[in-house]
Amino acid sequence: MTSSDLRSLPPFVLNSIPKSGTHLVKQILQGIPGMQHHPDKGMFGHYEYQGKLQLDRVEALSDNEFVNGHLFYSQTWDAFFKKLNMKQVFVMRDPRDVIVSYAYFIPTLKIHPLYETFQQEGFTHHDRMKFLIEGGQPITPSKPYQPNVNDWYTSFSKWTEQSDVFTIRFEELVSSEKERLQLLHRLVKFLWGEEEVPFTRPVMVRKMIENINPQTSPTYRKGKIGGWNQEFNEELKQLFKKHGGELLVSLQYEKNLNW
Repeated sequence: MTSSDLRSLPPFVLNSIPKSGTHLVKQILQGIPGMQHHPDKGMFGHYEYQGKLQLDRVEALSDNEFVNGHLFYSQTWDAFFKKLNMKQVFVMRDPRDVIVSYAYFIPTLKIHPLYETFQQEGFTHHDRMKFLIEGGQPITPSKPYQPNVNDWYTSFSKWTEQSDVFTIRFEELVSSEKERLQLLHRLVKFLWGEEEVPFTRPVMVRKMIENINPQTSPTYRKGKIGGWNQEFNEELKQLFKKHGGELLVSLQYEKNLNW
């Protein structure tokens, strides 16, 4: 079977919480033969902040193409994708590991709203993690208020409650080969639905896995599970329990606050 014989997939969206494994999932999706992705079509934040060009590009996506972004949940976004009959692959990760990774990443990205705050003199990595957990006003007055970890994370994770959204936990991709295989079989079933999968589902999953190459990621740092354990001191643990403890329980990353 050649790529020209492959059954086309309708366009879909890859949405993720920042620092949750976006590039890893992107590589997996690009392992689908014939799949197209153009980074310049990416979208970030609220629907109202998107330019007409970005929205028009999404509406004009072709079959075998996906667009990615970090999109807050809103009824407006939901209605936009429903109107286009676009499925969504949504990526999430333990919020504690997200905080650690985000605190390392923001000082490297000059366009980020928190860049100036995180680069101010004397502002340590500990301060950055604390700021992301508690929330606060950036030192640049024109930048938006940063919500605490619960409110910030939940503004994305509400997508998991919507129809036509397939949720991927980063941990399922990296914890064991068995979990990853099971997850990607479900992903293939989600993407193709009742349609026949090109080749077979096991072969398609293998092709997706073979396309993984963490070393080519521009934002890859460590990509491991539970790194927060080496980064959080007791103060940060208690602070996180205060602002995000119930979030961890609701997402089933913890059974209670005794961690």
